[in-house]
Amino acid sequence: MALNQQSCQVFDAVVVGAGFSGLYMLHRLREAGYSVRVYEAADDVGGTWYWNRYPGARCDIESIYYNYTFSKEILDEWTWSSRYAEQPEILSYINFVADKLDLRRDIQFNTRITAARYNEESRNWEIRMEDGTLVAAEYFITALGCLSSSNIPKIKGLDSFKGEMYHTGRWPHKKVDFSGKRVGVIGTGSSGIQAIPVIAKEAGHLTVFQRTPQYSCPAQNHPLEAEEIRKTWENYDETKQQMRYSQHGVPYGPRMRSALEDSPEERERLYEKAWQEGGLFSLTYNYNDIAMVPESNETAASFIRSKIKQIVHDPEVAQKLMPTYYYATKRPIIDTNYFETYNRENVSLVDIKTAPIMEITPDGIKTTDNEYELDVLVFATGFDAMTGPLFKIDIRGKNDVSLKDKWADGAELKTYLGLATSGFPNMFMLTGPQSPSVLSNMMVSIEQHVDWVADCIDYLREHHLEAFEATEEAEAFWSHQCRAIADMSLLTKTDSWYMGANIDGKPRGFLAFAGGVGLYRLICDDIAARGYEGFASLLAHDNQDDSKVKEGFFVSNIDPQAWFILKQLESAGAPPMEQLTPELARMGDFSLLAGAPEEVAKVENSTIPVPGGEIPVRIYTPEGEGPFPALVYYHGGGWVIGNLDTVDVPCRMLANRAGCVVVSVDYRLAPEHKFPTAAEDSYAAAKWLSENAASIQVDPERIAVGGDSAGGNLAAVVALMAREQGGPSFAYQMLIYPVTNHAYDTDSYSDNAEGYFLTKNTMVWFWNHYLRNDEDGQNPYASPLLAEDLSGLPPALVITAGFDPLRDEGEAYAERLKAAGVPVEATRYDGMIHGFFWMPGVLTEAHNAINQAANALKDAFNAIKTR
Repeated sequence: MALNQQSCQVFDAVVVGAGFSGLYMLHRLREAGYSVRVYEAADDVGGTWYWNRYPGARCDIESIYYNYTFSKEILDEWTWSSRYAEQPEILSYINFVADKLDLRRDIQFNTRITAARYNEESRNWEIRMEDGTLVAAEYFITALGCLSSSNIPKIKGLDSFKGEMYHTGRWPHKKVDFSGKRVGVIGTGSSGIQAIPVIAKEAGHLTVFQRTPQYSCPAQNHPLEAEEIRKTWENYDETKQQMRYSQHGVPYGPRMRSALEDSPEERERLYEKAWQEGGLFSLTYNYNDIAMVPESNETAASFIRSKIKQIVHDPEVAQKLMPTYYYATKRPIIDTNYFETYNRENVSLVDIKTAPIMEITPDGIKTTDNEYELDVLVFATGFDAMTGPLFKIDIRGKNDVSLKDKWADGAELKTYLGLATSGFPNMFMLTGPQSPSVLSNMMVSIEQHVDWVADCIDYLREHHLEAFEATEEAEAFWSHQCRAIADMSLLTKTDSWYMGANIDGKPRGFLAFAGGVGLYRLICDDIAARGYEGFASLLAHDNQDDSKVKEGFFVSNIDPQAWFILKQLESAGAPPMEQLTPELARMGDFSLLAGAPEEVAKVENSTIPVPGGEIPVRIYTPEGEGPFPALVYYHGGGWVIGNLDTVDVPCRMLANRAGCVVVSVDYRLAPEHKFPTAAEDSYAAAKWLSENAASIQVDPERIAVGGDSAGGNLAAVVALMAREQGGPSFAYQMLIYPVTNHAYDTDSYSDNAEGYFLTKNTMVWFWNHYLRNDEDGQNPYASPLLAEDLSGLPPALVITAGFDPLRDEGEAYAERLKAAGVPVEATRYDGMIHGFFWMPGVLTEAHNAINQAANALKDAFNAIKTR
């Protein structure tokens, strides 16, 4: 597509699409003094809301939050009529904004962009329209919408149907008359669930062809009073900030509690209250682990299924309408009398998973077990989401490589922040794939993207930079993050359009960033503050390839799931632990990171005697017949924080996987009980188990000690004490990133001093609370690495984490054990952070480490048993 740019219009920026994102992009750039032209295929503004005019179409974010927030004046001048605005009202709002800001003068309607090519010589984009017209622009910005490419399944006989045929995403501008007609609706996603109750009221008979049943909650829509709107926005700045830094772009979030912590009766009460209140997030926001923990998810899923059973009179129909996949792993849906519609005499439901559609005939639909005569056929079959709209344009970057080829039709999707992709300089994708977009209030995501892009273009102009593009390293990093973060949740465990599963032949892969709009905003802002790290650019008027790749954010090999946890903790804004009192530090709750506790045959809380009192223990007994081998486990927490609950999940997993009794020990904490109390309590607990083994079905010849962090320190110390004080004899020691030396002089203390969960300053705080004086730090019962002789100790597993200040001292202890003739299995989890062993709820590597530890224990116990 060669172009003589002297013979055509040249703009600073071309924007494709005049929906919410295109309009705001136009406004931002025009206000900054750039020449901008927007091209829109429709004959007016509106984007998604221009095309989606099907019966019952409404927003599913409360309309009071479904507005632009960049202008207080616009916000004050518009009043919504109801909680969830209908399509005509939303379209009126878009027109109101376009008129208010005089945007139409820079929009060319009825114009479809068919191709865009980056010219490496001129460093401009050359853009072709359907009629052959060409324009050029320095910046090419797609504002196509995530759900603008309608999907009509390839069904045999599609063109043979003699009746009327519609798609919800391309609805006629005039009213469709269903009166007395036989109507078929294929699809029960969001648009189908909105349309079906409305069509049913008009149609002579409505047949719904359902492939997958849906979870849907009532919208409980109602009129909005002006006073309610005024009150919502009277604290304008505060509400806007809450929306911008939330999970989904609304000014509220989930309750910080697991669904498994409440009784069934309390959960039922809260779910019922949410059902009556209605809304997209009302039910899921009762708990913060519904999206992550299968057992918690099932509590919500089963509640909705029970509601379907109550509402739908015909038990057979109700059963067909009940989903079995994880709740909220498809786009959550809210409805108005959707399930009630199946009680109407003129509505029938066909399960096309059981009886698939064979073909569309001139008179209707033929399935494997029946034929249905129809006058009207409505496809509510959704969209080729995220990538589909981009692939409809022949977009070509450097070396004339097409975007579709680069992404291999979506199989190798790679973006940086969902905003850019390498090889396509000066191209920005608003709410593109691998951004939060479809998982959020789109208005919040749109404003954030537009603001970031506009600020970026200002930066490029100010610094005389051109050919601005994401680096391959940056997009590989981001794409890896997106996949790993999605895998931490249940989102990837269900076939959905988030995964591309609604399009036959489309490669599977999660298409969005699931970390939330608040965290995403912080990441984007951080990258901009670093001089747009992860992007390369050229100086203006310089044809040499002197692109500068800014590094630092992408060079480390930190595990993407661990990186996400760190970013979440950073965004929470909690003060460093060393700024807290021990009492406040002990209030931290990391239960969501641990995940749901596994069932164990028997779990018993008890106390055992120690010098000067007694301490709690929790005893986990696996299935089977005793006597069992046993592990005495000491929790981490720098001898200052932590308790039995901190390690409840890994202890359960170890008991089940190693087939051993686990005795978790709640030793007394510092500073109330300084060194050597924790060590003495830990040794007393191990002796108690050895002496009372028979009472809890334990084989006294097969006892191991283990722990993580400070607990790893105590396990190593107990092994030393037992050797020096006459027993007991231990089969094994399991040391998970153990503290082994009161010193801060290793490379890992330097490399990982801050930013990786456990910091050097926090370790100093822990040691200062634990020790009575500096001399204590030289005692081998505080610093086992300083012990003169490590011979004769039990075989050991030593696990360390690459991004942990304690890494090197743990590995040094493993080497000293080996040198003393002790069999050692040492493993470094390179991408992990301190604490990962008790985070199996979110970290895949935590599962791997726990399984490794369990297998090592089994092998050690079996070696003694066979010997």
